[in-house]
Amino acid sequence: MTQYEIALRRSRRSHSPAELDELGSPSHKRSRIGELDASCDLCALMFSEGGLRRLNSQDGFTHHTYNECIASKDGGCMLCQLIFELVSWTHDDVWGSDDRMVFRNRHSVTGLPASDIDVLEGSLEGRPDMIKIYPFAKASDPAGTLVGRRPLRRNVQSGSVFSAAKKLISSCMGSNDSQNKGHQQCRYSRDTVLPTRVLDLGDPKIPSQTLCLQVNETETHGSYLALSYCWGKPDSKAETQPVRLQKDNIQQLMREIKLNSLPQSIQDAIIVTRKLGFRYLWVDALCIIQDHGEDKAHEISKMSTIYKNAAITVAASVAEKASQGFLQSRGNKATHLPECMLTIPISNEQTGTIYLSAHQYEPEHPLDKRGWALQEFMLSSRMLIFSDYELLWQCKEIALQSVTGTQGGLEYLQPLESLPWAVFDDDAEPYFGSLDADKVYLWKTIIHQYTDRDLTDQEDRLRAVMGIITELEMLWRDQNIHGHWSKWFVQLLAWYKPDVDRVKKRHLKRAPSWSWASVDGGICYEEPLTIEDAKVKTLTMSKVVLCCRILSSDKVELDKIDTVQERPDFVDSAARREFGNNDYDYMLLGKTQNSNGREKGMGLLVLKRARQQYRRVGLVTFKDMSIWQGVKLQEVAFE
Repeated sequence: MTQYEIALRRSRRSHSPAELDELGSPSHKRSRIGELDASCDLCALMFSEGGLRRLNSQDGFTHHTYNECIASKDGGCMLCQLIFELVSWTHDDVWGSDDRMVFRNRHSVTGLPASDIDVLEGSLEGRPDMIKIYPFAKASDPAGTLVGRRPLRRNVQSGSVFSAAKKLISSCMGSNDSQNKGHQQCRYSRDTVLPTRVLDLGDPKIPSQTLCLQVNETETHGSYLALSYCWGKPDSKAETQPVRLQKDNIQQLMREIKLNSLPQSIQDAIIVTRKLGFRYLWVDALCIIQDHGEDKAHEISKMSTIYKNAAITVAASVAEKASQGFLQSRGNKATHLPECMLTIPISNEQTGTIYLSAHQYEPEHPLDKRGWALQEFMLSSRMLIFSDYELLWQCKEIALQSVTGTQGGLEYLQPLESLPWAVFDDDAEPYFGSLDADKVYLWKTIIHQYTDRDLTDQEDRLRAVMGIITELEMLWRDQNIHGHWSKWFVQLLAWYKPDVDRVKKRHLKRAPSWSWASVDGGICYEEPLTIEDAKVKTLTMSKVVLCCRILSSDKVELDKIDTVQERPDFVDSAARREFGNNDYDYMLLGKTQNSNGREKGMGLLVLKRARQQYRRVGLVTFKDMSIWQGVKLQEVAFE
């Protein structure tokens, strides 16, 4: 008898004869044991009517021990393989060789009957909910009578989906009906002045293919939608450049815009706007004069109010570029099933197929990688997000969810910080909000998330968050100087470049050396300073003077060199070029504590450019603060 057969026999001994009769034996011997989609006897029993009763019971379904699970996975059971891997990833040290895993059925999906298997939660004694397994089955498959989750199929434009979206919009924005006043926290943007320019789609009740650019010269009030999307680049020189608003075509577009001349994402946004019953749509490419520097600067300065005032922001999340569109399914995105497949006997010699996943499906949207889209997300009062498989809704009172309220096997993680709700409340006090530490944390999180995204034009490094800056300047009554708040200026100097994001050059025409905006790529921050040593003497857009301590790196004693950790902003070759033959110095910012409560010093790597004038080249930490004894404060200019 093989080890695998012994393990199966032992596993069946964990149930009494009466329990096995209740569970029901597998309807026939499987000939697929050892193949990648096979199941062991115990896993087959779990996916049976008797197994379902056990899964729904208080005691649950008793499964393999650790040793039995190893033997079963080695024998070819895919579910045992998945169980073993899940435990190994997260709880490798707690599953004793003779401890039995117990599974229970949990229902997390709205609308599934109690007779369906939804989520299998595995636990050991004293350790509940150690692992979760999500099974799927096709409706036409025999296993579909037991498993409630279905393959993910894209449905973002059906009548039922848009009907559900309109109900959410009505409940959020309110209506003329006095009984429906809308969400208290979503009062913003219900009736507002239209932006400088919008696309006029005509009366939404009258089917029409015509549209035009409308210039708002009389502060016309109305409700409009805004589009958040990826522009992208043409695949080849042969691909025609889409229509954009320019100085020489503004009059023509005010007369008429041909629908088929627009990229597919904008065409789709027009369809959505009309279906939802709105007349006006704002799209940056057609509402900002693209070859007019002054107009671009003026409209970018108003970006915060454009997205705040929009009734809804439509997010074309799945399209990598404007020509792709976001309504139609593309290729293998039409249907999704987990790759792990399990074949089990059902009854009457029928075999069912179950697909297993260790986690819910988490979409990866191209739009979530676009730099400009971060502020479009954070500034929007309401959003309709066209995701891989579902149409999603989010407002200030309802967290991200499907418009239909069901999320069968889908999980939408939204790690982005939200702006203080007072940004969307005209009656709020300017200082309303959090403590200083919370505000600093919010800003650091925004910059960390923003700099991890892509920008087509790196010169937009500051412009693409200017809408957020504008709102927070008014709320916090503070000035933001090159991406740093004046109130917490010294705190915010303690940023650094992760090793994988170190740069080859700094862009001093874009921002001063001390600003994160002067370098491309991701930015991280150290722990907040608990004690600030450096003080600001002068702080303007053109001049920074600090009162601080400066220590030459060659003054550090040899036995203390290892207590200094340097993090240059540059890759090694660029650092050598930047430093040249010059010694660099340390500028002390203050002290901080790590997660273990240990205190350390925090400072900047700086190069002396002229008399009492310094340029940043990196971050530095000090484990031994004694190296600063006797170093006096001095005033220095920081470029």
